[in-house]
Amino acid sequence: MRRFSILIIVLFSIIVADDMTLVAPDGSVIFIHRDDFGVPHIVADNDYAVSYGQGFAEAQDRLYQMDLNRRGALGRLSEWFGDQMMNFDKDIRRLGYTRLEYDEMFSELDIEVQELIIAYVEGINTYADSMSVNPSKYKPIEYLTTQFEPWEVHHSLAFAVYFVRLFGMFGGEELIRLTELQDNGWNWFNQNRPVNDSTCTTTLMDDGRAINRNWTYSGMVIPDHIAEEVELHRQEIRQIAEENGLIFKLGSFSAAIGSSKSSTGNSMILGCPQMGGPNYDETSRTMEVEIQSPDLHVGGLSIPGFPGVVIGHSNYMGWTNTSGVSDNVDVYIDSTQSQNFEDGYWHNGEWLDFEVITDTIYSFFGYEIFTHYRTIHGPVFSAYLPSNQVYSYKMTFWKKEIESTNYLYNAMKATNMEEFQDAIKLAPMSFNYIVIDRDGNIGYWHGGLHQDRSDGIHPYLPHKGDGSEEWGGFIDFEDLPQGDNSSIGYFANYNNKPVAWWNNGDLGPWINGVSLCDRNNLITDYIASHNLMSLDDVKNIPYAINDHGTYQYALELSESEIIDYNINPPGQSGFINMVGVYSDHTYDQWPLHEQWEYKDQLYGETIVSVDKETLPEFFSISDAYPNPFNPITNIILTLNHSTKVKVEIIDMNGKTVDTLIDSKLIQGKHKITWLSDSHSSGIYFIRINTSNLIETKKLLLLK
Repeated sequence: MRRFSILIIVLFSIIVADDMTLVAPDGSVIFIHRDDFGVPHIVADNDYAVSYGQGFAEAQDRLYQMDLNRRGALGRLSEWFGDQMMNFDKDIRRLGYTRLEYDEMFSELDIEVQELIIAYVEGINTYADSMSVNPSKYKPIEYLTTQFEPWEVHHSLAFAVYFVRLFGMFGGEELIRLTELQDNGWNWFNQNRPVNDSTCTTTLMDDGRAINRNWTYSGMVIPDHIAEEVELHRQEIRQIAEENGLIFKLGSFSAAIGSSKSSTGNSMILGCPQMGGPNYDETSRTMEVEIQSPDLHVGGLSIPGFPGVVIGHSNYMGWTNTSGVSDNVDVYIDSTQSQNFEDGYWHNGEWLDFEVITDTIYSFFGYEIFTHYRTIHGPVFSAYLPSNQVYSYKMTFWKKEIESTNYLYNAMKATNMEEFQDAIKLAPMSFNYIVIDRDGNIGYWHGGLHQDRSDGIHPYLPHKGDGSEEWGGFIDFEDLPQGDNSSIGYFANYNNKPVAWWNNGDLGPWINGVSLCDRNNLITDYIASHNLMSLDDVKNIPYAINDHGTYQYALELSESEIIDYNINPPGQSGFINMVGVYSDHTYDQWPLHEQWEYKDQLYGETIVSVDKETLPEFFSISDAYPNPFNPITNIILTLNHSTKVKVEIIDMNGKTVDTLIDSKLIQGKHKITWLSDSHSSGIYFIRINTSNLIETKKLLLLK
């Protein structure tokens, strides 16, 4: 909670032992304070440095979890767990991107966003380097039997794609719908699979924009077993994610209260994303962080592996998301020339070659060469070659998922509703965005890229891949469901239908009998039972509907005050040290979860502002000179007081190859020399470590 009338600055003299000062590669000082629940509050004098600090702090809490999710997102779980993960890895590779494609997508991001990601990655690796310097303090027990591989930018990009697809990718079930049509006929199909179910609860009031269309279908048929196999495969992939601690998709719920419905006249928001759990014996898939620089100050939920705050608030805005559950993936049935992939597929009057991608998937039992294919429509996910059919996914967001990071950066910096809306325009995936500002306003957007359906193909059924049923365009952002300052004073969403005229798509998620159709009534009935809502009433929504979020936060926002509460059970940290002792912050929020309580978020209270000159710099370190070198290089270490210092040389595998100093040094300047006669050419790192500060410099030895 931050009250703007009070300015609180924590001086170094009262910092607890868990606090830390870092020096970023650009020379900026970063201060990380951990509160009583272990939540990192990170302060730096620029965005790059604060993102570097976030990478370091999140690796400190969740390095193994981040590594697990990274491997899942890259299709490399078999390397750890063996052949039982081979199908999962193949699925990721089949539907994912190559390293070159990740590099291309990264190059198209805003420069400021690229810098944040690079800084975050460097922060992770700085923490990982510290494991070899001080393993008893920094190395998680999981790395007794495996090595940490240096984090790369495309690893975070792959994880971002994995994450936003989990919660913002819907559809692609046309083969299942087609078998229902084949087995039951059109009368049953039209009755049980309506393109628009008008009976379902919506978030927005209807504005009468429903469009009646005559849908068509080409008449293609498939064997029933193909759809069954695809569905069983989906279930297998989800089960693997659940059983192995990966993030997996559930639902989410939220509410925003405007000034007309608020007892104080201030806007309020509740965010309850659901990403698996919470379970006492599992580390939460989310964590809490506060990051603060002169141009960026936000706090709330982060997803370890990628920088920023996904759900939370700034001084100006509060926001949360739920999955949009709108159809953004279509199935195309492409026809092969023969019963193999070698002779191509038919499109627009000619035979086209498949795009062929060959991957090597490693396991601790060996490796497997995996060949997969793409058509002009997208990745091939299944085939029935006896009928010369291949089935591919066409995605509205193909090669655009990473643009979600542009949205996030601009959302965190938004100071009003218009700027936040401009950020949402950059977001390609299907999400509901629920937003409040400090002027009492509330806003709701059903965002993402959605096909305009001008092709006329029945939304439940596959497209024919011969070129005759290609997409038209995307729905303009201005024509998507959205609203502000609701006439009833609030917005609520439980992954339900956004507005009455919005079509279902092939999922049919808002059909009566399925909980997504009307479960939002649980929230709206509770809100409607109050004449005016207090923040305590908002905090009580999960209890009233008997449902928890994986993370929960409640916020009241005005021009003069921020009142914020949250909870992240079963705790902040997943760190287990080398002798098996869990972090003090692994389970400390679980009692709050069981009692339906919250804790104060402490946004802006631990540190409000930071002046680089007021932060104690335990030491400064010059660049190595010469560098590249052979065989001698030097650095100048400057200490502002006497302290114990450890200086080591580390190779690319994280192994310490030389210890130059491991003793107490007095205040002043110290020249440190490394004579590398006994070492081969290559990249090395010089690591300087004290109890509160770590810094690394890269060295290049050329012989």
